[in-house]
Amino acid sequence: MSGEPPLSKENNGARRPYKGAVMDDGASSMTSDSLTVFRKKFHFPNSLVATVPKRSDRASHPPPGYIVVYETHLRAGLRFPPPPELIDIVARCGVSIARFSHRAMSVTIGLIALFRDRGVVLTPECISRMGRFISDAQGRVTFRSKWLDIRTRDPLKSWASAFFFVKNDWGLIEKWGKLTDLPAPLHIGEEDIMRILKVPDIEHLLYEVRYLGRYIEEEFLFKVGLSIHAGRSDAKMLKKSAKAPEPPVPAPAPAPKVAPKRPVGGSDPQSLKKKKIEGAATSADRAPSSSSPARLHIPEDVLNHQCIGRRRADDLLLRRKELEADLTHSLNEWNSEFVKIKYLQGEYKRKYDSRTKEVKVLEAELSECRTELANIVRSVSLQNQQIDRLQVDLEGAQAVITQLRKDQKASGEKVGKLEAENKRSRSLLAEKEAALSGFIRGFLKGVRLMQRKTGVTVEGLTPSQASGDSSSDADGDEVESELQKVFALDVDDETIDIE
Repeated sequence: MSGEPPLSKENNGARRPYKGAVMDDGASSMTSDSLTVFRKKFHFPNSLVATVPKRSDRASHPPPGYIVVYETHLRAGLRFPPPPELIDIVARCGVSIARFSHRAMSVTIGLIALFRDRGVVLTPECISRMGRFISDAQGRVTFRSKWLDIRTRDPLKSWASAFFFVKNDWGLIEKWGKLTDLPAPLHIGEEDIMRILKVPDIEHLLYEVRYLGRYIEEEFLFKVGLSIHAGRSDAKMLKKSAKAPEPPVPAPAPAPKVAPKRPVGGSDPQSLKKKKIEGAATSADRAPSSSSPARLHIPEDVLNHQCIGRRRADDLLLRRKELEADLTHSLNEWNSEFVKIKYLQGEYKRKYDSRTKEVKVLEAELSECRTELANIVRSVSLQNQQIDRLQVDLEGAQAVITQLRKDQKASGEKVGKLEAENKRSRSLLAEKEAALSGFIRGFLKGVRLMQRKTGVTVEGLTPSQASGDSSSDADGDEVESELQKVFALDVDDETIDIE
């Protein structure tokens, strides 16, 4: 094929095996004709250099300076030159574009087209927020999302052998590489994605990404600048197949009539009829001007034959009418479905607005309840503080009462002790008073006795004391015993002599 560079000798020799995940590493089933069809169908630019792999070439080891492209990538929306967003995402992932599965490629191209349609550029941060690239058991890179339902149509099992090589003019990674997880940015959330894509709510975003396959259609890719229809390709430059010129049929010579020969096996009867018609026309041209057209011999089967082109045109016209009827019926059904969808959309919008108003009212009531609850909590906290202070005062009062009770008990004990001591003191005082009175009486008795015996008058005694008769019969021994009682003396210790 023109434009196919000669591969180096290293490509024909043995290659080192890929140490990563085991993948389908068979020979390519691509041919030059299929690559020509791809050039025309998927609008390859003239400057694109694409080659058909040899039988010894494998997808895991492309030639130096080339990348591997699968047919499923083209069906997933990949066009050349690849968009800068795809180049950036593949570079961030650190793998070759050949490791991208149909789902990963269709999701990436679909999101690029969706973002371009909204006037923005898809960044690795946005796509990492919407999902993540993972590697399956065979090493193919696929795309998964936890909160987005992205539906893609997986190809058949034979897609792994339909690959070819494209010259790497964009700095893409040629080796398989190791998949690097794109970090999920913390500064981008679902609200930011909806704001970037200019969708009102999450339901619209889910609807857009659920049917992402419509964004990889050729018309939409051309709309957002991912496909170039106007550019001429090598496939368009190919000449159309022309019919080989047929040798001129000589004029029929007069000959005896014989039975017509049957057509040789393998000949087309329609071509034979055309040859007969051309032969008749040539004979008419070569006939002299004086000859009459009635003299020309036209076979009867040609006269009874209906024009093939006219019959085909009638068939096509009938087919067109049938298609128009089918399309009209389908269009009517689509219109009815569209009306239903618009009606349902209006109903859902109305319900959504009513629910939004209810939510706003509930939020206002909730804010009021929160304010009231905060006031109640504040008042309860103040009451709790007052109760705590009263509790502290009560505990202090109880401590004081307990101390007073202890002091009262101690005072009672002291009073009891004092009363006992007072009682003892009173008893002692009474005893002392009795002893003193006894002493005085004894003394007075002694004085009176002494006066009687001596006849001496003691000064200081009143007449009543001097004349008082207190046991005049008492002798000196009784007076001595009374004095001993007063001074608590034993009889043997001291003897009082009374004259």
